[in-house]
Amino acid sequence: MGRKSSMTMATIFVVLASTLTTYASTTYTVGDFSGSQVPTNNSNLYDNWADNKTFVVGDNPLFNFITREHDVAEVTEPGYNACTTTDTISTDNKGPVKITL
Repeated sequence: MGRKSSMTMATIFVVLASTLTTYASTTYTVGDFSGSQVPTNNSNLYDNWADNKTFVVGDNPLFNFITREHDVAEVTEPGYNACTTTDTISTDNKGPVKITL
């Protein structure tokens, strides 16, 4: 009886393991070569940068800036939609900053 139970568990494990896909997170340097700077002549810089990216849970946007020159605020979805920092989850001004989605 014990052997049959062990074989059943082993079979279940193999089936579950074969159905799971391995996911490797991607780190994206925000703004690529322009860095995480406030655009002076291209207000669509970050929109254009994000247009060809597909972000998924586990990815890591990297904000590459000099400490205390900028900050990164992680906000709630309502805060994002309202473009406000009143619902901040965290704020960091020590560059570079990497946040896991």
